[in-house]
Amino acid sequence: MSNTAESSLRALAVNLVGPAEIGELLGVDANTINVWKARHRQFPSPVRRLRSGDIWDKREIIAWATATGRYLAAEETDPASVES
Repeated sequence: MSNTAESSLRALAVNLVGPAEIGELLGVDANTINVWKARHRQFPSPVRRLRSGDIWDKREIIAWATATGRYLAAEETDPASVES
């Protein structure tokens, strides 16, 4: 693989997140992400399913969380306000 291709892949990889990273980003427990996957049809589909779990594009998660009011709430100090 060329250095340019590797650099491009690494640049894209910074946008890959799992449930723990999403939970940290939105101020909720990682298990809440599984609840949201099941409860909210508009929750983004994973970009890939690995044996260790699903991974998402962070930009899609932020867009969904912003549209549903969860991203702004995550900036507050009360994580309970974004768990449902």
